[in-house]
Amino acid sequence: SLQLRLGDCLSAADGATALYEAAKNGHENIVEFLVSQNADANKPGKTGLLPLHIAAQRGSDTIVSMLIPATSKARIRRCGISPLHLAAERNRDDVLETLIEADFDVNAQLSEERTKLYEDRRSTALYFSVINNNIDAVRMLLAAGADPNLDVFRPLMVAARLGCIQTITLLVEHGADINACIPTHPTTFPAVYMFSMKYLSMFKYLLDHGGDALSCFDCLRVILYTLYSFVCVNVLYVFWHFRRTSGYRRILALKSFFL
Repeated sequence: SLQLRLGDCLSAADGATALYEAAKNGHENIVEFLVSQNADANKPGKTGLLPLHIAAQRGSDTIVSMLIPATSKARIRRCGISPLHLAAERNRDDVLETLIEADFDVNAQLSEERTKLYEDRRSTALYFSVINNNIDAVRMLLAAGADPNLDVFRPLMVAARLGCIQTITLLVEHGADINACIPTHPTTFPAVYMFSMKYLSMFKYLLDHGGDALSCFDCLRVILYTLYSFVCVNVLYVFWHFRRTSGYRRILALKSFFL
């Protein structure tokens, strides 16, 4: 029909379709009409997002429900971002629930290009919910099968840094690796300990649920051995210097060592 052709062809200055604009502005009636006229829901805007993405971001559960049947999941994957990511990022719990019920992959990861936009290289919807301290969303995603061990900087470490024992408990109960390290900043002990030292009850919980305690002592031995080696080398240097100097210069050498 003429109406359908206009609905598909009219676009904003940035190239967004009428359906995209209607979804972005929360116009439910217009979205319903355009979808009923088979408007293409798989045409992205200039940012690469589809109408479903923008509806999830804006938190319109009704519009999201309308767009799900009209949107190709294969096309969503090519965008490099799931509407789950956007719903989790903006704490749109109702939308998150709708997407999960529609069998969207809770373990979908951001594309490498989109991951690089974040300094912490986050990649999962679960990470967004944890860093937002949104316990309800975390619970929902984990119950739907979200893997807590996919991000480089694990959600468990984020929860520990935030001091949220509820989130930590949920993550550990669903298989979070307590003993994981950060590949870019390797340590001899689990990285999560760095963020939980000031929360003793949290630190004890992690140790009681499989945290590697012995590695902490290994780290201490390394520090003590390094300190011991430093002292020995300097003592040897002082004695060697003593053999080559005398009198006032010896006193200066001692002063420089101890002070």
